Amino acid sequence: MEKGEIIVTGATGSIGCAVVKALAYQGWPLIMACRDLNKADALKNDVLRDFPSSQIELMKLDLASIASIVDFVKTIKCKSIKPSKLLNNAGVMCRDFTRTVDGFETTIGVNYIGTYLLTRLMIPLMETNYSIVNTVSLTRYLSKVDTLFFDIDKKSFSQLGTYGDSKLALLLFSAALSEKLGQDCHVNVSDPGIVDSNMITMHRWFDPLANVIFRPFCSDARKGSIPAVNALMSDRNTCYFFGEKCKEIPKKYLCHRYKDWLWDTTESLLFNKGVVLEKLM
Repeated sequence: MEKGEIIVTGATGSIGCAVVKALAYQGWPLIMACRDLNKADALKNDVLRDFPSSQIELMKLDLASIASIVDFVKTIKCKSIKPSKLLNNAGVMCRDFTRTVDGFETTIGVNYIGTYLLTRLMIPLMETNYSIVNTVSLTRYLSKVDTLFFDIDKKSFSQLGTYGDSKLALLLFSAALSEKLGQDCHVNVSDPGIVDSNMITMHRWFDPLANVIFRPFCSDARKGSIPAVNALMSDRNTCYFFGEKCKEIPKKYLCHRYKDWLWDTTESLLFNKGVVLEKLM
């Protein structure tokens, strides 16, 4: 049976690169959805040197732009591509408070809103029995989502705190999406753990000290990619993948008091930006 394409966002990052190589080794056709196509092309050539028969297509995608996300989905539709799996791996950890072109705080805009929109728009275009995997983080333990989630300004912004909030929101979105879609597909999350990558560089004065003390205990990108690959290949649903293991998403997230509020508010925000999404049960 012919394998359907796997879309990998953030494919040029350390974990994304490791995921692409692992999937290419397994013979999956891939779509690398990236903001920097020059960097993506270099990775593609690197993968093709190791796996010459790989089917890899590069496509422009900037999760900080609604227009870019919509254009990406339109291209998928025009090419009659029916992906079998979507790995939402792309993410940012901004040092300073900034806004996307659409007016959202950048960390929330990319990690949560951009991923939410891409996923919602892709669902009608996916193969039957498809898989969606969202990348979350250990920082959720230090984070919160409530009615002030979207009300971020320069004063309330925190590099690590806002990043953690965005990842907790992504976990709640995954729980809600799995609930709404039922058993016709597989919605799971993966946690790479603490990986030695540029993502954990805080761009602060203490970085050199942290590198000496902290980085030796970080996993390499290959190990960090294992949960994502396992989640993509799994036939389970509403599960949390970490290391070589998985478990059901904890009930406190499935029953989170702001889970439905987050879904409804995100839909409303996107509607106000001119995006009409297909209603899910």
